[in-house]
Amino acid sequence: MSDLTSLSESVLDFEYENGRRYCSTRSGTYMYFQPFCGGCLAGKADQIRMPNDEEEQDRMDLTHHIWLMMLKGELYNAPIGESPQNILDLGTGTGIWAMDIAEKFPSAHVIGNDISPIQPSWVAPNIEFVVEDFESEWQYKRNHFDFIHARCLAGCVADWPQFFRRIFNHVKPGGYFETHESAVWARSDDNSLKENSALMEWQQAVNFAGEKSGRELNVYHKLKNWMIEAGFEDVTLSVYALPFSPWPRDPHLKALGKYQAVQLQQAIDSYSLRLYTQVLGWSSDVAKIHNAVVKQELRDKKLHAYVQTYSSYPP
Repeated sequence: MSDLTSLSESVLDFEYENGRRYCSTRSGTYMYFQPFCGGCLAGKADQIRMPNDEEEQDRMDLTHHIWLMMLKGELYNAPIGESPQNILDLGTGTGIWAMDIAEKFPSAHVIGNDISPIQPSWVAPNIEFVVEDFESEWQYKRNHFDFIHARCLAGCVADWPQFFRRIFNHVKPGGYFETHESAVWARSDDNSLKENSALMEWQQAVNFAGEKSGRELNVYHKLKNWMIEAGFEDVTLSVYALPFSPWPRDPHLKALGKYQAVQLQQAIDSYSLRLYTQVLGWSSDVAKIHNAVVKQELRDKKLHAYVQTYSSYPP
């Protein structure tokens, strides 16, 4: 068994709002969530925070399943070999990816870090969960990790070039770093997603709030260049389509859309309510009414919306 480490009392002093539980502002950090791909992230207390209750954790696990489907059952794309010994999962959330990779490589030492202590305490002996802010100075050895994994951190990282430089310095020569991100902007090829739709207004509002809070959401198209600037070479980029509902004819995309439809219905409120009220100054009632219209639009079978997701890894 591995216990949570680096744990201060303030981390467990949760806050409650609108019937949801949040990481305490006194911990100096917050939970942040990327709406279209789902993630559990760490950041500063003066930024908006996401719930970390059981409802949110269930959704995080659902998005893990969605990513597994997109990657055809794999946890990663990088050719990391048969026996990586040191693995780091940044913004681990519920720890589900870290636990899966620890099971796949029982000889490896797996670390999953996050600012919120929502990971299981009873885990395999080769996994360790650490409560920490990965934007703070790292305490890990340089050139140490065979594999570093990060998923859905857009909206969390204030300084991406510095973030990638830090990762570059901690991956050992010959090791790999892989990141999975989503564009935070839906599209449709048949114009079924209208410019004046509630969903488009929702996207514009949350993207504006992200920029206003100092943590840009739509960074997917910049990641490759930032990696190269940090020192990574031969960056491989894979692009996937993630439908918002089971509208595609392709069986694989239809199955993806089925799960993503559930995830989005859950994500709309929990992602945007605090952005609306704390960053944009909306009332809670106005935010909830607007979100109800968005969720109704998402249930429209005539809406053929999707988002692009990205998997990048350099050696």
